[in-house]
Amino acid sequence: MSIKKYTEANREAWNEVTPIHQKARNINVKKQFKEKGFSLLDKVITEKFKEINIHGKTIAQLCCNNGIELLSIINLGAKSGTGFDISDYAIQEANELAIVSNLPCTFIRTDVYDIGKEHTEQYDLVYISIGALTWLPDLQRFFTIVSGLLKKEGTLVIYEMHPFLNMFAVEGETEFEEPLKVAFSYYKNDPWVSYKGIDYIGGTAYKSKPNYSFSHTLSNLLNSIMQSGIHIKEFNEYGHDISCIFGHLEKENKLPLSYILVGKK
Repeated sequence: MSIKKYTEANREAWNEVTPIHQKARNINVKKQFKEKGFSLLDKVITEKFKEINIHGKTIAQLCCNNGIELLSIINLGAKSGTGFDISDYAIQEANELAIVSNLPCTFIRTDVYDIGKEHTEQYDLVYISIGALTWLPDLQRFFTIVSGLLKKEGTLVIYEMHPFLNMFAVEGETEFEEPLKVAFSYYKNDPWVSYKGIDYIGGTAYKSKPNYSFSHTLSNLLNSIMQSGIHIKEFNEYGHDISCIFGHLEKENKLPLSYILVGKK
C-alpha cells in the first residue's frame, strides 16, 4: 500500500473513534480550558518545557489530536501554536477548545505528509507526543517535513512511548502470555492491522474500520532525525508508561517505557 492509502485508512479510523473518546473522557475539557493556566501535561514534560524556556515561542504540534497538549503548552507561556492532525472530528474539537479558551492556537486538518509550504521555517519548536510516530509509515520523510517547519536554531521535542514496547503484547491480546515475554520482533517491518478499534481512553473493543500502525526501531528514529538536519542534544529514558496500554510493564520496573528527545536544527 502507498503512504496515502495507509494514512487515509487511519483518518477514517480516527474519525470513527473520536466521538467514542469524547464520551469516555472523565473530564470536561471545554470547562477546564476556560480556566487560566490550565494544563493537562504531566510533570515530566512540563519541567522539560520550563527548562527549554518556551516563553514567547511559536509552537507546532504534529498529530495533535484534539489539541489539549498544544493548548496546555500555550498556557505555559508559549506565544502561539499551530496543530496539525488528520482526523476531521479531532480538529473540529480542537478548534472549539481554542475558541472557549481564547488561546492563540490554530488547528489544521491535514495529513502531516501534506503540510503546506506556507509553514516552512515558521516555528521555534515542533512538538511530537505519545502515539504519533506509530501511525507514520515513513519516518525519514516525516522528519524532513519537521525540519522544514523549524526556523534556524529551532527545537524539536519528542515525548513518546519507547520503541522497545513494540515487542510486547498488550493484556487481552491473543499473543499475551506474561508481561515480559517478547511477542513480536523488534525488527518487524510490516504494519499491524487492527479491526478492534483504538479506544485507549474507555478501553472498549468494537468492530472498526481497519487501522495501520508501524514499529520503528530506535536506530530508525535517531537516524531519520539526524539525516533531516536536526542535531540530537538530549535523549532521556523513563520507566513510566505514557501510552495508557502498558501499565502492567510499569509495575515490573525493568524496562524503559518512555523517552524525551530534544534536538536542534
